[in-house]
Amino acid sequence: MTSDSRPDRRDNDLLSVERLVGLSDNVVAFALTLLVLQLTVPALSAGAHAASASDLAAQLAKQGGHLVSYVIAFCTIAQFWLTHRRVFRHVTGHRDTLAWWNFAFLATITVMPFTSSLLGEYPSNPLAVDIFAVNLLLAVLATRVMLEVGRRAGLLAAQRDARESRTLRVRAAGTVLVAAVSVGLAWVSTTGAKYSWLLIPVLLWAAERRPRLVNPSRAAPARRQ
Repeated sequence: MTSDSRPDRRDNDLLSVERLVGLSDNVVAFALTLLVLQLTVPALSAGAHAASASDLAAQLAKQGGHLVSYVIAFCTIAQFWLTHRRVFRHVTGHRDTLAWWNFAFLATITVMPFTSSLLGEYPSNPLAVDIFAVNLLLAVLATRVMLEVGRRAGLLAAQRDARESRTLRVRAAGTVLVAAVSVGLAWVSTTGAKYSWLLIPVLLWAAERRPRLVNPSRAAPARRQ
């Protein structure tokens, strides 16, 4: 009688996440690079002097909208990459369903250079602001679906920290809340809508800090009488 030393077929069928994560990292890096293409070296207008700092500053000021949208999009993609890394930190393998949802996430990232450029070209247009905000919402949705697909398929590590899961939920909820509010706010004040996105990193920071602040008091052993 021989014993079957092969691993469980279900585990054996799982594909490594290394190639999926590597592909995602490369796509995100390329999207970050594309963002800078919306910034161009300004050409001086007729009558301006190439040696004049004020004339150059005046031309650079005309690209203020593109510069702001570049910074916003760069920070946004960076935050999504950090979240993506945290999600796949707990994924032990992947199947086609998870891979396709990862591609859906990457689609929202690769389109961001366009929505960012649109925002920079029409900074006072509420539709341009809303298109970028919807881009944010779709990226969050794809990230959450990836995590849920992984959970339902049993692709997440069993020792996954509950606090980590809670932090990811709070990060997603905070981003969705701010992006959703900015969609309506854009029709009242496009500037206010764009500045509201500054709340996203603040909420993400708060989500990281809260477990650290709350947990020590809960974990402290009770004193003996």
